[in-house]
Amino acid sequence: MTMIKQQGVALITALMIVAIAVILASSLLGDLYLDRQRTYNIINTEQAYLYALGAEVIAKSGLKLDRQNNSFDSLNEIWAQPTPPYPVEGGHIAAALEDLQGRFNLNNLSSSLNNNHQQDLERFKRLLATLKLEPQLADAVVDWLDEDLTTTIPGGAEDDYYMSLLKPYRTANHIMTSKSELRSIKGFGEDDVYETIEPFVCALPEVTTININTASPEMLQSVSNDITASDVEAIITERDGDPEKEDDGSSFEDINKFKEFMQNSLKKKNPATDGMATSTNYFLLSSFVETGRGKIWLYSIIQRDDKGAGTVISRSQGAW
Repeated sequence: MTMIKQQGVALITALMIVAIAVILASSLLGDLYLDRQRTYNIINTEQAYLYALGAEVIAKSGLKLDRQNNSFDSLNEIWAQPTPPYPVEGGHIAAALEDLQGRFNLNNLSSSLNNNHQQDLERFKRLLATLKLEPQLADAVVDWLDEDLTTTIPGGAEDDYYMSLLKPYRTANHIMTSKSELRSIKGFGEDDVYETIEPFVCALPEVTTININTASPEMLQSVSNDITASDVEAIITERDGDPEKEDDGSSFEDINKFKEFMQNSLKKKNPATDGMATSTNYFLLSSFVETGRGKIWLYSIIQRDDKGAGTVISRSQGAW
């Protein structure tokens, strides 16, 4: 009887050892599977990022060729046309270029950067009004950029305002590196103010002009105080054409062509063209790459010089 009991205990012990071994093996196999999948994901993501960098090379080459072909930039050119996703090994890549000088450059409001910042201040206030936002929001942007601590009346804000908040911070007193800084400025973090203005602004490292060949209707209406909503329609039809009439339009090759159109077609005696242009130096490349389970959204700002050479001056992943 004792021997039988001992045999029973030994059998139970053996079964427990086998069970523990199976559990450990299963755990190790599970960890190995997760490690392998994690490695695959890292490799796929790195591969996707390299493909996105390749898109930058292609974009810079296209922009250089475009500059060699002509001295103006418009929505009728090849660089501005949407392209279908391009297949790559294990996935695809999609990319698009946008003219950033079709937007309002927030750093144009900096008095230390722009000697003519008052003109751009009025332009930005007109843009806010066109978007049905309070024009005095612009005053707070001026205070965020300038180097002093004197509050601009009536809508400005300096350290005394921001330091009194529940989560206090100081004004930048410096040019912006990203348009997203607007979220920190008085009035722009409320309701949907930032979401409303975001598609029409950017933050570039130098004073820039507005390209009237690529500016949105809202931007065109705010670029000068003598351009009305009906004028905007006429300008867009002239530059972009009329699809119903199979008209491809006629881009403004230089600012004098635009001035002539304003005078002859829109009957403006002395149209303002300060701060306007028909060419661009800054572009935004938006790239999306998917390879396996790896996905990358890469946003690259490309600066192009007068000879056409492009330089990537900033990159951001996920959001811009």
